[in-house]
Amino acid sequence: MNKDRRLKKYIVALLLSLMILLMPGGAMAESRQEDPTPNTTAAILYEATTGTVLYEKNADEQMLPASMTKIMTAILVLEQNPQLEGEFTVSEDAVSSYYCSYMIPQMHLLGGEVISYEDCMRFMLVRSANDAANALAFEIGGSMKGFTDMMNAKAEELGCENTHFSDPSGLSAYKHYTSARDMIKMAEYAMQFEKFRELVLQDGGTIPPSNKRQKGFDYGSVNGMVFPDAGFEQPYVQYMKGIKDGWIPQSGYCYTGCMEKDGLIWYSAVFGGEDIPDGNGGYLQGAYVDTVALYDMTEGLTAEDLKTPKTAIWITLVVIAAAVLAAGVFIQHRKKKQ
Repeated sequence: MNKDRRLKKYIVALLLSLMILLMPGGAMAESRQEDPTPNTTAAILYEATTGTVLYEKNADEQMLPASMTKIMTAILVLEQNPQLEGEFTVSEDAVSSYYCSYMIPQMHLLGGEVISYEDCMRFMLVRSANDAANALAFEIGGSMKGFTDMMNAKAEELGCENTHFSDPSGLSAYKHYTSARDMIKMAEYAMQFEKFRELVLQDGGTIPPSNKRQKGFDYGSVNGMVFPDAGFEQPYVQYMKGIKDGWIPQSGYCYTGCMEKDGLIWYSAVFGGEDIPDGNGGYLQGAYVDTVALYDMTEGLTAEDLKTPKTAIWITLVVIAAAVLAAGVFIQHRKKKQ
C-alpha cells in the first residue's frame, strides 16, 4: 500500500513538472529576471519564422491601441485594393468634427477632395493622419458603422480574442481596445501586403494639389523607431521594417514594430508608455525605449536557439507520458495480484 502511495506521489510530481515546462516562455522569462520593459504596461516579443514568443507581459490585457488601429484600417483597404490603384472622393463626414476631432492645421484632407488611394494610405500610415483613416473607412465601408463592423469581423477572423474597434483611426477610447498578442496577429497579417511594407518604411510624402486645393503640402514620418530624431539613438534602425506608433492621452505611447535581423523576423508591441527624462532636459517615449529593450533580448539568438526549447518540451512530454502509462499499468498489475 505504501508503495502505491509513493507511486501516486511520483505521478503527481511528474505532472507538476510537465505544467511548469509548458508555461509560456514569456511567463518563465518574467519570473527569472527583472522586467525589461518597465516603462510600458503591456508588451510582447514574437519571432515569426519559428512562431516563438520570447517575452510577454500582460499580453492578453485589453489596452487602448491609439493610432496602431490604422494597421487594421490598412488591412481592409488592401484586401480590396492591394495595389492601391485609382482615386476616390473624400467624404464630408470623414473630416467633420463629429468623426475627426483632431486634424493638423493646414495639413489635412478636405471634404469633396479627389485623392488617390496611395496618397491617402501613405498619409495615414506615415503621418498617422486621422482624416485619411476616416476617408478610407467611409469609402470602403460606406459608413463609420459599416467599416467598424468590417474591422471587428476581420479581427475575429485573425483570431484576435481581446479586440474591439469603434473607429478606424484610434482616437476613440470607448469600446475600443486590443491586446499586445492581438496586435502582433494584425501586424504580421498586414506585412503580407507589398504596399503596406513599402509605405511603413517611407520617411514622408506629399498631398498634391487637387480639385479642392491649389497648393499641396509635404509631411514627414512620425515613426521614431524607424526615423529617430537627434535626441534618440537606437541601434536597430538598419533592421527596422516598420510599423506603427500611437498616442492619445488615455493610452500613453504605444508602438508595434517589425525588425528583420540575422535571418529572423521579430514583431514587438508595447502599450501604455510614459515620458522618460533623458537627462538633458528633454524626454524620451517609453514605448520606444522599451521596444529597444525587447530587441536587445534578441542579440545572438538563432532559429536553432528558438526551436530547441520546443523540442525539449516535446521530448519531455513523451517521456512523462510514457512514465505515467507505465505507472498505470503497474498499478493495475498489482491490483490483479491482490
